[in-house]
Amino acid sequence: MATREATQFAFRAQKEIGVCNAPPARDSAVALPSKPTEEVRSLVYSTNGQRLAWSLPDHVHIADAHSLAPFAQIASPGVLDVRFSPKGTYLVTWERLARAADAEPMQNLKVWDATTGALCGGFVQPSFAATALQWTDDEKYCAKLFAGQVRFYTPEAMSKPALTLQLEGIAAFSLSPGLSPSVAVFVPERKSKPALVRMYALGSFASPVANKSFFKAERVEFFWHRLGTNVLVLTHTDVDKTGRSYYGESSLYFMAAAGNFDCRVPLDREGPIHDVTWSPTEKEFAVVYGFMPAKTALFNHRVEVTFDFGVAPRNFVRFNPHGRVVAIAGFGNLSGQVDLWDRKTLKKLCSLDAHGASFCEWSPDGRYLMAATLSPRLRVDNGIRIWHYSGSLVYNKEISELYQVDWRPAPATLFPQRSALSPVPDGVAIATTASTEKDAKPAGAYRPPHARSRNTDNNSPRSLYDMAEQKSFGGAATQRSVPGANPEAAVAKRSEKKQRRRDRKKASKDDADNKASEYDAPDPSAPVAADNVESPL
Repeated sequence: MATREATQFAFRAQKEIGVCNAPPARDSAVALPSKPTEEVRSLVYSTNGQRLAWSLPDHVHIADAHSLAPFAQIASPGVLDVRFSPKGTYLVTWERLARAADAEPMQNLKVWDATTGALCGGFVQPSFAATALQWTDDEKYCAKLFAGQVRFYTPEAMSKPALTLQLEGIAAFSLSPGLSPSVAVFVPERKSKPALVRMYALGSFASPVANKSFFKAERVEFFWHRLGTNVLVLTHTDVDKTGRSYYGESSLYFMAAAGNFDCRVPLDREGPIHDVTWSPTEKEFAVVYGFMPAKTALFNHRVEVTFDFGVAPRNFVRFNPHGRVVAIAGFGNLSGQVDLWDRKTLKKLCSLDAHGASFCEWSPDGRYLMAATLSPRLRVDNGIRIWHYSGSLVYNKEISELYQVDWRPAPATLFPQRSALSPVPDGVAIATTASTEKDAKPAGAYRPPHARSRNTDNNSPRSLYDMAEQKSFGGAATQRSVPGANPEAAVAKRSEKKQRRRDRKKASKDDADNKASEYDAPDPSAPVAADNVESPL
């Protein structure tokens, strides 16, 4: 059994980067052997959690994720983004495309050996995309999209493709995870022809193993099951021709990699599809869909609804790494409310307040949920908050101009799942938010601004009129009082005066109504004119 280390996360801000031990560790900060003094443009862990890389203006630094000792350094200036291959053997960098006059554009998407820092190959990539270069899990092939082609390269010989999949009009592709990878390709609709998604077994491109065609699809997203046996295809259009949605139309389709089953996922509410996620342990998936307030539902591998989480303003859903707890949240222009559900009992555990968050992810051990407010989406109140799945806030740190934060990956098998959800570990301090400490307001009835800093006893002024009387006559009483007079008699006298005013007002109103009725009443002796009778000329 592998040795279990403390869970960690790394963050990148405008003027610093840092690595911290996550709860239940008591000492959170981890010292960096050589802290960068220049702007850090990108920060990433390898998928296996063994290495950590960050890019500086003149080079890329690779460190051991455990000790943070320098591991390798790549002299490549201008790198804006870095990505590891699945096993951390290779590092992919991207920089802005530069083109000299009367010359071919330079290769700005490069693949490096993460151990030696040697350049393996490069491509031309005008704009950055996380899926520009995709890898198989065993790192045998990496693939890139070209005009009408998907080319597969081996890291040892990247000057010439080892395999080529040709299909006219390919706009996107996706490699599946798993030991027997498949490749799914998407061709958008053209003129009267529908869009289509085809799946091929890697290396067998003569005929597809699965095929699905549909309309209203200009671009797609692929969501693979972790075993690569099924895929969800989320389609989008930029314009909703019915005019019901400003954000276009979306649909969801289910396809089996074996080619024996495919269908459109039946959704019983109109509106956009906000989020889709697979369970990491079961063949089931959750979908958040419909106009706000949206609905969240759980589907099995036969695309049948197994549970309805209800309707709420939500647009985000994630299973924890063990598939036991589900987080359903509303971010972006929503309030940031997060609901945690027990997948086993299908009961809500608690609700959290993660207002302003633009990043949310479960820890590798599945017991803690992190939410972070990042720049440039919000440049104020940037920071990191971590909750235990019982609802307790166990970590809260404000970081000025925070750009990125990520958990250090670790296999879920290192953290065995218990039959019952565990409470907050002993020794973990319950954190408080700064807003709770500074802006705590007592509950109670609404008080106008001029009265909020005053006492709430009966003698305090309740209106601007009362305040003016106090200034004119002095004293703390809201009504004028005669020294030595009986206060109960004074109250009774004021009540009698008010009652007499009400009686006079009512009497005057009744007199006015009587006069009006006498004026409007017709004379009984007067003749009644016949209706619809024209007078003679």
